[in-house]
Amino acid sequence: MVERNGPTTPARVTVVALPPGMCRRCVRAVSRRVSDLPGVVSLEFDVEAGVLRVGGEVDPAALGRAGLTVCPDSPTCRRAGSSADCRRCR
Repeated sequence: MVERNGPTTPARVTVVALPPGMCRRCVRAVSRRVSDLPGVVSLEFDVEAGVLRVGGEVDPAALGRAGLTVCPDSPTCRRAGSSADCRRCR
């Protein structure tokens, strides 16, 4: 988890679907793209589950413009808590 403004827990978490097979270079590229968006406080990558958890008051449309797919069930997406597939965010 990468936190920007100290160890506080963000008020909101948005779940983003990640493509399968992301390497470290891909994670760094996505991290750079997302971390500069307004409202982003923290990022937590779970590559095995195919999920990025974005903490903070970030606009889901901004994540979409960054080329990412926000799960419609965010933050209660089933993929966020386990490796179970969520058909809505695929």
